[in-house]
Amino acid sequence: MTTEPVEEEHGNWCPVVAASKVLSSFWAIVVIYYLMDGPKGFNELLRAIPGMNSKTLSRTLKSLVSKGLVVREVVSVQPFAVHYRLTPMGEELVPVLNALREWGEKWARPGTAQGRTQIPTVRDNRGKPQYAER
Repeated sequence: MTTEPVEEEHGNWCPVVAASKVLSSFWAIVVIYYLMDGPKGFNELLRAIPGMNSKTLSRTLKSLVSKGLVVREVVSVQPFAVHYRLTPMGEELVPVLNALREWGEKWARPGTAQGRTQIPTVRDNRGKPQYAER
């Protein structure tokens, strides 16, 4: 028995289920968020995203490229360098992620009345919560 939501049940198609499948990982949303400001190299992303490790970043970027949300561009061969940028489809997520950021600022910020229960911004590679520095 599968635990995934059924996308088409009795002829019904749900766009939220379909979008959730495309953005199926926590890290996918975070990487897209960090690419909203423009193209970035692998190491630049790795340094920018708290709690991200190189294996997870590599796997996430490959997934986003295969789904058509991110483009991998070879910038130079000697020395070898690539940049990742959002595709037009990925750029359409910018207002959605901005709204998610605003919601997080209002309702999930650690130390606020609304965020009494501290919500970790990310987890390190051992699963330990890490909180944003404010």
